Amino acid sequence: MSARPLRRQPPRARRTRAWAGDPPAQHDAARERLLECAARCVARGGMAGANVAAVAAEAGVSRPTVYRYFADRQALVEATLMHAGRDLVARLRARLARLGAPAEMAVEAICFALQEIPREPVLAAMWSEALLDADAVASMTRRPALDWSRDALQDLVRAAGWSRESADEAVELMLRMLLSLLAAPAPRRSGAALRAFLMRRLVPALGLAPSGRSSSR
Repeated sequence: MSARPLRRQPPRARRTRAWAGDPPAQHDAARERLLECAARCVARGGMAGANVAAVAAEAGVSRPTVYRYFADRQALVEATLMHAGRDLVARLRARLARLGAPAEMAVEAICFALQEIPREPVLAAMWSEALLDADAVASMTRRPALDWSRDALQDLVRAAGWSRESADEAVELMLRMLLSLLAAPAPRRSGAALRAFLMRRLVPALGLAPSGRSSSR
C-alpha cells in the first residue's frame, strides 16, 4: 500500500508586531503615538479616517488597545483635533499678546483661525467636513473642546474679565461663529471688511465694547 502524499499546509498569516516592534514606554507616550497615527489617517482620508479601526491598523495595535486610551470615536476625534491644533494655539497666543483691547483680541482670534486652519492638513480636513460628521460637530462644543479653547484664549478671558461661566459662553459663541465662517465663507468679505463685520456683530454679542471695555460681565 503506497503512502499518501503529505498535504501542504497553507502558510500562516504573518503576525505584525505591536507598535511596529517599538512599544512606547509610558502611557502618555502611547497616547501621543496614537494621536500621531490618527492625524496621518485624517490627512489621508479626511474624517472617515478618524476611526478606531484605522488608527489601530496605522499604529500596528489592536482596537482594544486604542479603546484603552480613547473611550469611543468621538473622544478620539476630539483629542486628534486638539493635538493637531497645538502649534496653531501657540502662534495665536503670540499674536494676541501684542494686543490690548479684548474686542481686538476676539476679532483677531477669529481672523487668525480662518486664515491658518485651511493651511493645516488635519485641521482643514476636520473642519471642512464637520457639518457632515455628527461626531465632529458635537466635539466642537463639548466640555473638552471648550476647556481647550478657553485655555487657548486665556489672554482674552483675562483682559475681558470674564467669569468661568461667561468665558464658556463666549468661547462657545466664537467657536460657532468660526465654524459658520469656515463652512460658508462670504466671498466678498475679507480683510478689513471681515474685521469690521466681526467688530459690529460678534463683539457686542460677547459683551465687549469696540473700545475694549467690557459692557457686561
